[in-house]
Amino acid sequence: MKGSELLVESLKREGVKNIFGIPGLYNMPMYDSFYEDLANGELRHILMRHEQAAAHAADGFARATGIPGVCTATSGPGVTNLITGLVTAYQDSSPVVAITGGVNRSSMGKLSFQESDTLGISFPVSKYAVELKDITEIPQWIKNAFYVASTGRPGPVVVDVPRDIQMEDIDNVKYPDNVNVHYKPFRTVIDSDTLRKAALNLLNAKKPVILVGTGVMWANATEEIIKLSEFLGCPVVSTLPGKSSMPADYPLYIGPMGYYGRAEASTTALESDVLFAVGARFSDRTFTSYNEMNDTKKIFMSINLDPTDFNKGINPDVTMLGNAKVLLNELLNVLNTLGRKGNVYEWTKRVNELKDYYSQFSHPEDDGHLRPWKILKTIREAVPRDTILTTGVGQHQMWAETQWENLEPRSFFSSTGMGTMGFGLPSAIGAKVGKPDKVVLDYDGDGSFMMTGNNLATAVDEHIPVIAIVNDNRTLGLVRQVQDMFQNKRIVGVDYGNSPNIVKYAESFGADAYDVHDYKDLYEFIRKAIKENVPSVIRVPVNKEELALPTLPPGGKLSEVIVSDPRKSSKGAGKL
Repeated sequence: MKGSELLVESLKREGVKNIFGIPGLYNMPMYDSFYEDLANGELRHILMRHEQAAAHAADGFARATGIPGVCTATSGPGVTNLITGLVTAYQDSSPVVAITGGVNRSSMGKLSFQESDTLGISFPVSKYAVELKDITEIPQWIKNAFYVASTGRPGPVVVDVPRDIQMEDIDNVKYPDNVNVHYKPFRTVIDSDTLRKAALNLLNAKKPVILVGTGVMWANATEEIIKLSEFLGCPVVSTLPGKSSMPADYPLYIGPMGYYGRAEASTTALESDVLFAVGARFSDRTFTSYNEMNDTKKIFMSINLDPTDFNKGINPDVTMLGNAKVLLNELLNVLNTLGRKGNVYEWTKRVNELKDYYSQFSHPEDDGHLRPWKILKTIREAVPRDTILTTGVGQHQMWAETQWENLEPRSFFSSTGMGTMGFGLPSAIGAKVGKPDKVVLDYDGDGSFMMTGNNLATAVDEHIPVIAIVNDNRTLGLVRQVQDMFQNKRIVGVDYGNSPNIVKYAESFGADAYDVHDYKDLYEFIRKAIKENVPSVIRVPVNKEELALPTLPPGGKLSEVIVSDPRKSSKGAGKL
């Protein structure tokens, strides 16, 4: 058996069915060993059009299914292209296993053709990276990779396999039963005193709020969050990626808070006296000013699988280390033993006032152009409840943050930590491969879409019927918005010309394409695209003067929120 065959067999033993990648000189032996498995249907290889997209597709697959996605690239430019996708998965805690081909061991360190320091460049952007030294290491490190990627805080793992190891022969193969790696996932610590303290803080709070992040999604703890919220009668807010943890139609869920989050959610978090973060870190996109939050003198509590997050930005008063589902169930048991104390009627009344007040700004009237909130409302009406929606990065992403209603857990995916333009389409491809029975939409902007739009060819060739809805405003809208609002209208380097025609661009790949003129068109085109079940692109024209609101001034505090277009009126004070 050759090393490449051992590599493929080891992947199959980890349950791998789909691999996203691009072949090259140094991973070509592995591709040769795919041949029979691809022919008999045991494996599926999805040929992406750029290695970044391969990593995004594996990432989307992982988020949709909850199991690691696999991608592969050759050494040198293949690996360097892969890095953007890996750091995207790393920032958003998504389990990806990347198999990279390396130069022959005898050629290392000699500036050989396409030689790159794969370990050096991937180590800072992955959870673990290893370069194999011997053919016998292959089965152990493939097993290790999947274990490391999927346990504890999920993340990407890189396994670099030199070409000569792939070409080498081995007679006696021993497949490991257990992992063997210098890594231990963070343990769950159940401390009765800490649980009791947390429970009493919540019971004695006059204005409690729960902040959920993606840790809730990965722990499958949505049900426990809802039970806790209902027991306390307290509102729930989320981070931007934490949207995927909560159904938008849960009555006590207010929405995502933060830089471009819902003003009522951010204000609720500010005014609370106990903020309980579950599976969420205190990031600078959620809490734009740590001083502002600390000045509220509230009690901060946190459940997190990663203890290093307890020391970033805000130091919680109560910390619980471990799996959110396990710890929430333990906390609920303590709360049930202690029983309810008092009520939060006045707090509920205040939260409802905030929701009513800010609602006047979230649905601006038509001004002769299609409005983003109504575009997203129309999409929601046209698709099934369990539809998966991915986004690119830009204004459209911020509109989706506040206006898209994802109704099932694990159904909204976006690049939130890294903010990687081009994430939307390839991640949708990966999600559709993982969940072929679900409708999968890429909600995108023209700027972000064009960065990886060539992967429409993959969707067409591989018969992956994703639907891309592209907001076409002929500009890099979020950058333009900052230039317009905060840089004295000095618009530079952001506006596109007439190229490309999005519809013709999509058709050139063989995808179905539709050009929207009104909301009725949009609804009917989505329904038709779902029925036709082929890759489709729906172009939606958007005014380049449209703003992503709410927003903050650069470096601004949550209390400085801007909720209406300051260019049109003075209406829109951030506070009620």
